[in-house]
Amino acid sequence: MNRQIHERDVEAELEALRKKYDLVRLVNPEECHTFQVGKDRSYHYGPNCYSVWRSTNRCRNCTSLRALKTGMELRKTEIKDGDLYYIISRPIEILREDGAVFPCVIEMLRIEKGKGMTKDNHHAVLHEGIDAQSFAEALRTSMQNLPTGMIWFNLEHECIYANSEAFRLFGVQDDLEKLGKILREWFQQGTFSSSDAATWIQKYGGKPDAAVFQICRYPLNDAQGKDIGTYFLISDCTQDQKNMDLEHFGTMHDGLMGIYNKYGFYRQARKNLEQYPDEKYLMVCSNFGDFKLLNGLYGMTKGNELLMRVGAMLRKHYGGDTRTAYGRIRADRFAMMVPDKLFDPDAFLKEIENIVHGQREIRFDLQITIGICRIEDALTPISVLCDRAFLAASMLKGQESNGYVWYSENMMSNRIRDRAILSRFEDALKNDEVQIFLQAQVDAKTHRVLGAEALSRWLRGDGRIIPPNLFVPILEEHGKIWQLDYYVWREACRLLKSWQHTELADRYISVNISVKDMYYLDLYGIFTDLVEEYEIPPEKLELEITETVFMDKPKEAISLIRRLKEYGFVIAIDDFGSGYSSLSFLKDIQADILKIDMGFLHKTEHQERSRIILKSVIALASELGMPTVVEGVETEQQVRDLTAIGCDIFQGFYFSQPIPVAEYIERFQDGTADVSQAGKSLSAGI
Repeated sequence: MNRQIHERDVEAELEALRKKYDLVRLVNPEECHTFQVGKDRSYHYGPNCYSVWRSTNRCRNCTSLRALKTGMELRKTEIKDGDLYYIISRPIEILREDGAVFPCVIEMLRIEKGKGMTKDNHHAVLHEGIDAQSFAEALRTSMQNLPTGMIWFNLEHECIYANSEAFRLFGVQDDLEKLGKILREWFQQGTFSSSDAATWIQKYGGKPDAAVFQICRYPLNDAQGKDIGTYFLISDCTQDQKNMDLEHFGTMHDGLMGIYNKYGFYRQARKNLEQYPDEKYLMVCSNFGDFKLLNGLYGMTKGNELLMRVGAMLRKHYGGDTRTAYGRIRADRFAMMVPDKLFDPDAFLKEIENIVHGQREIRFDLQITIGICRIEDALTPISVLCDRAFLAASMLKGQESNGYVWYSENMMSNRIRDRAILSRFEDALKNDEVQIFLQAQVDAKTHRVLGAEALSRWLRGDGRIIPPNLFVPILEEHGKIWQLDYYVWREACRLLKSWQHTELADRYISVNISVKDMYYLDLYGIFTDLVEEYEIPPEKLELEITETVFMDKPKEAISLIRRLKEYGFVIAIDDFGSGYSSLSFLKDIQADILKIDMGFLHKTEHQERSRIILKSVIALASELGMPTVVEGVETEQQVRDLTAIGCDIFQGFYFSQPIPVAEYIERFQDGTADVSQAGKSLSAGI
């Protein structure tokens, strides 16, 4: 993970590094810009980062961009104008005041002047017997025929020699004075101020026919090695530069459809913000739900065809306006920065819907999600603006309809909250802030406590409680729910071990298995290892598997249940009735207990119909030999009604809400569910 630095600490970090390096700068390699963070947290953009090398395009192998992509500190060496540059590119993440994370790079340079090229101290030696004057004439002739222009200047900057290639390159007919004047006017300032060896590239002539020359400068010495002037070797590299320009086009454009890729879009968007400072802009980002599934069903060709049509639509409607930038960020994600007055979100959504529906051979509905962010501060990094727009688009995730969402600050506040929960979660596990609470399960006929369901609660060190309906969905979304589940399983086993040889030895504890657990964990291995480690009977650890697991991975879930039952575990189907395939898979699942979704008990306009369905489900479970547990029992009337229709076990606030382990032991040690105590914890706000 890249090191994170808060905005307020960035300048201090750079100042400390400036004591060690000749040049330290912040670089946004995705936009090809240097920048600074002001004391007021404002962003100030400098020249293109590659300008330090006197280049006009992004470096071919940008070390800073690779560092940003890989998250690794990278190093390289450059030689420019005879100077040696040692460059370190260190990726960091700036934590902005608005809560966004801005990935960028600190470049640290050490510069050794004149070390890029060294003088050759060897002298030329002529073989004995060769006439020096004849050899000098032969040497002069060969220099005239060199494919490289050679031009000599004395210490007064007068042109004293040039070969035929030099005259050809600059279109001059054997006139040393005229050629010297052209070069003195054309050369960069300071070219004659040093005789040290140097190499650079410089354009000559106006557009569109400008030539590109590579220039090498060397000291001109006499026979004793004394400096008597400077000579230049000049070669035409116009075609090479054109090839580089084509390569640059490839690094900035998407290979599939020819529009900008992420880096080209970031750079062009920044350029437009600078070029049109009075324009009110929107950042519009779009993507498709289940696009990978489309590729899987119909192949990459059909998926690419869809993407190309979207690219063609962007080019058709927005390509003619230089104020608009658009590109394919990655995969099925597109971004566009467009003037507010030119954008109609309903028309834009309709255009993309027409493209999707125009794929007649595809019988698959892709969800189209669009996020729109108003650009209030033109100095905000482009990547941050895109993140905001995509964050807005993600609000439609899980819904079936297409649509667009405007970004608002509370979305980022929620994202900051989510990030804070994720960053503190592992520490919370280590510091025992996450605890298991127990909710009693009571026999419907005798009102004896049979066991309990283990539920997680996050009690912060400062006494505050993070509700499970807040942190559990965040852990599920970010793939960390398995860590919480495993913690609860282990704690339940530890508790069952401690109950052995006590009044609670006959109790069981039920724990939940989520869909993500099936993806991340070897559940059979984990549960068998746990009961063996804690030396507890497997039937005391009741495993609740939600109905959605069977809908998502039916074969794997059925096989897992079979193996766990063979080992001795008791299996309960949790939240029965919340899905769509409940009755159809009951015949295939050899579970022991059926937990009925508490949604059946909610008051509706069709209360009698609800009661009839519930009665039928309980009767069906009884015929299959499966005891039923009904969750959410809150009133005495519900207890009477459920008992009358044959429910076996109750769980709900009428008997007890989830309570700390110590309170559960104190209240239910004798096995009696005293309903007079049920409301005390609730009133205490636990």
